[in-house]
Amino acid sequence: MSRFRFAVEYFGAPFAGWQLQKNGPSVQGELEKALETVLRQPVRVHGAGRTDAGVHAVGQVAHFDFDGELNPGKLERALRALTRPYIQVRNLEACDAEFHARYHALSRRYLYRIALRPVALFREVSWYPGFSMDLERFEAELQKTVGKHDFVNFSLPRDDGKTTMCEVLNTSLKQEGSFLHLRVEADRFLHKMVRSLVGACFDVARGVHPPGLVDAILGGTFRESRMWAPPQGLCLEKVSYPDGYLNAEA
Repeated sequence: MSRFRFAVEYFGAPFAGWQLQKNGPSVQGELEKALETVLRQPVRVHGAGRTDAGVHAVGQVAHFDFDGELNPGKLERALRALTRPYIQVRNLEACDAEFHARYHALSRRYLYRIALRPVALFREVSWYPGFSMDLERFEAELQKTVGKHDFVNFSLPRDDGKTTMCEVLNTSLKQEGSFLHLRVEADRFLHKMVRSLVGACFDVARGVHPPGLVDAILGGTFRESRMWAPPQGLCLEKVSYPDGYLNAEA
C-alpha cells in the first residue's frame, strides 16, 4: 500500500464543508468520487483541516492510500478535469507511509478578507460589513489572541473529548487596496474559532464593545451578544509540515 499527498484549492460556497456530510455535497466527497472514478476502487481521503460550509481554501492538504501503481502527474490532471470548476488539486506526490495530513501538521494559517467598500469582483470570497472601523483597535484586540489559551469560548464545542487549548503563533492585519487581510496562524483551530475571533475584534473596532473584549471572552466573563463573522471571507491559506511540503508556496 502506497501513500500519496496533494494540495487542494476550492471555492467553498457550493459545499456543506470539507468533511463528508449527509445534508449536502462536501469537498472530501467530491475528491473521493473522482479518485474512485480514475483508480477504479474506493479511496478514503484525509484532510489537514475540516473547513465549514462556505469556507474556502488555497492550501488545504490531503492524503490517501492506494494499493497499486499510478502516475502522479496523470492522476493530478485527471482529478483537475473531474472536480473543476470549484475544486483543483496540485503537487500530488508519493510520500512517506507514516505521513498524515492532519496529525503531522505543525500549524495552519487562515486568511480572513474584509472588504472596506462594496465590491463585485471578490464579493463571494470576502465580507463587506458596511461599518467604519478603528483599525488600531482591531489589531490590538487581535494581538491578544497570540499565545496558548483555552479558546472554548471562541468556538462551538464539538463535545468530542478533545482539548480546547490552542496556541496562536502569530497574527497580522494589513490593508491592501480595498481589502483588510487578517491572518491567524495556530497549531490547531476549534470549530468556528477564526470567525468568532474576527467578529469580536470587529465589534471592538466599530465601537460596539470596549477594548478588552478578547480577554473577557477568553476569561469567561463576557456574557453579552457579539458578532460572529460570516464564512465567505474565510480561507485556509497554508498548512505547514516538518518536511517542508509546500513551503515554497508560503
